[in-house]
Amino acid sequence: MGLTSNHPVSRRMFMKQTAALASVLAAYRATGAMAQGASLNILNSNTIWAEALTAGVAAEYKGAGLVGEANPYEAHYEKMLIELSQGSSTFDLVTTDNLWIVQPMANGWAAALDDIMAAMTEAPQMMLENLAQASVGYQQFNGKRYGIPMVMTTPILAYRKDLLEAAGLDVPKTWDDYREAAAKMHSAEVAGNVLLLGGQDAHASGDWGSRLMGMTKIEPHNDGVLDENRNVVFNSEGQGVKAINRLKEVLPYCPAGVEGFDYPEGSSIMQQGGAAMIITWSDVLLGLEDGPHKGKFGYTVSPTEQYEQQMVGGWSMLVNNASANKEEAAKFMAWMTEGRGYEIMREAGESSLCLQRDIDNPEVVAKAPTLQAFADFKTRGTSPVAIPPYREVNAVEVQRVIYEEVLAGVNGRKEAEQAMADAEARVKEVLAG
Repeated sequence: MGLTSNHPVSRRMFMKQTAALASVLAAYRATGAMAQGASLNILNSNTIWAEALTAGVAAEYKGAGLVGEANPYEAHYEKMLIELSQGSSTFDLVTTDNLWIVQPMANGWAAALDDIMAAMTEAPQMMLENLAQASVGYQQFNGKRYGIPMVMTTPILAYRKDLLEAAGLDVPKTWDDYREAAAKMHSAEVAGNVLLLGGQDAHASGDWGSRLMGMTKIEPHNDGVLDENRNVVFNSEGQGVKAINRLKEVLPYCPAGVEGFDYPEGSSIMQQGGAAMIITWSDVLLGLEDGPHKGKFGYTVSPTEQYEQQMVGGWSMLVNNASANKEEAAKFMAWMTEGRGYEIMREAGESSLCLQRDIDNPEVVAKAPTLQAFADFKTRGTSPVAIPPYREVNAVEVQRVIYEEVLAGVNGRKEAEQAMADAEARVKEVLAG
């Protein structure tokens, strides 16, 4: 099977669809797995790579049966909190967006892989060197490893090559370039660009966050919003205000209804030819090549301001501390790091890859064109940095506060300076609480 997907519109649209059928299939597979012996139950996402875990990966892995419950993106976080905080042993393995990952590790809900393996008579070898190094840091906490990455993502610029060429423009590398391109390509038929003002993650991280990343120097382990000492730094040099103003510059070149756009709407309007450019997370754009403008899109690193820095995020897998099958879970994770499991996910259509040999393979990149952004990291000298504010246990609430204030600044309800002052004060309250 190739790398393209038949799922419509976008990864996030797919993630919003019902998980009922997947749950029925998981229950069916569980019967066979139990008959075989050991079985690992996965609290799963509703994505292509997650489907592959309980399908192709499960078929090839011989150590234990793999079953799971698939959840749409919005429901997954709440399900994870309920299951883990209550000490439920229903799920042996838990997949998590890296934005949420510190919460289960800090609260003791996840078991440290290092501890599990130290207690094993014959511990398997973890081959983390096979994975992209930017993807393997999120699963470490207080000096111990808790899991492995599943997929790796980054905000990218997706653009219509034909429209950019017709306007006589090069691919934007700076935010000045981007503003110029949006203005020149904007017409009554095709918007110059699209923002995602209607989604918390989409607007706070994809829109505002992508602009924030290049404005000040950020160390690879930091995220540009909070430093390692939990200090609020997103407007330390006025960069938060400047990032809002960059969004306001291109707001006039957005399509009608942009105030309500989240991931699915943004991806859909690009796919259908209603906008010329978008900057958002790479896994959101899976469906572009399934639409009427297939082959007309280019993909590269997001524009930047002063420093070549880009967020790298993704999803990870952890071991539930309440699981009765921790050793089997550790064995499965070790097998995954050999690489074959990731290859199966790629063969199923996954394009947000973290197996380094896939990322380095031009044939793979040609079939999964959003990977071009990671290839362009090398040519542009782009440094990966962390996603904000992943180190904070209450990361979702911090993001919500930032989203509300950034949105107020972009849509004119507040001046950008006031929005950032209010965001800083409110984030400090969340951190203190």
